[in-house]
Amino acid sequence: MQKKLLLFLLCLICPLVWGDGRSAGKLSEILSRSQLMCASAMVYFNPAERTPDPRGLNATFEHLNIMETYMVQLGQPEALVQPLRAMKEVFETLDRLPPAERERYPELIQQLLGHQQQLQQAASAAYASAGPDLAAADLEAQSQALATVLLDYQVRLYPLPRKGGLTLTPDQAKELDQTIEQRFETLLARHVEHADVLSKVKASYLFVRPQLQQVRSGGNAGSGGAEFYLNRASVDLDELAVAVLTPVP
Repeated sequence: MQKKLLLFLLCLICPLVWGDGRSAGKLSEILSRSQLMCASAMVYFNPAERTPDPRGLNATFEHLNIMETYMVQLGQPEALVQPLRAMKEVFETLDRLPPAERERYPELIQQLLGHQQQLQQAASAAYASAGPDLAAADLEAQSQALATVLLDYQVRLYPLPRKGGLTLTPDQAKELDQTIEQRFETLLARHVEHADVLSKVKASYLFVRPQLQQVRSGGNAGSGGAEFYLNRASVDLDELAVAVLTPVP
């Protein structure tokens, strides 16, 4: 009863919340984390991996849990809740599967990615209308960009039944890489007081960049931990975006 009352009250204040920069930040993080969740799921639920690293499962669950928390704080908008709920159902199915049925992983991951695309479309529209905070917008955009790069990388590596429409075209990949590079320079100039964090995030991207480009061109993945570095980098940018939000008068 108390939970229903809480959700009802959150829905009542939802129109006020949507125009707040902090709510835009939560929507931005949902955009990033939905992609990070899928990337981590592909690392852990890989049919070729006999001993998957539990950190991949932990990361998948963490991203899902944070998105669910933000949904409640945003008032449970149905357009976002429905695809997130579907993503959770697929994740729970994956998590319950015994290792002997790992051949089912690719088809379930395909479903997960389909639901993520629906969430991405709904969250993008909501973010655009929510009035992103100017002080945090570039940081949020960079987080989303790194998450997109990571998801593209993992999709290319994963044995999906159908990859059409799930990867960047060569022109899109080139343009995104240039945008990320230019935005880092803008961020470093604009947020001098956070240069240490931004320099670390930039270094992480530059470290895995050759690996990303190699996979886009059809080469082998090699080593370098793209999932680890870009996952952390995206989350660090989101945390920094919260720190620089314009104070509410």
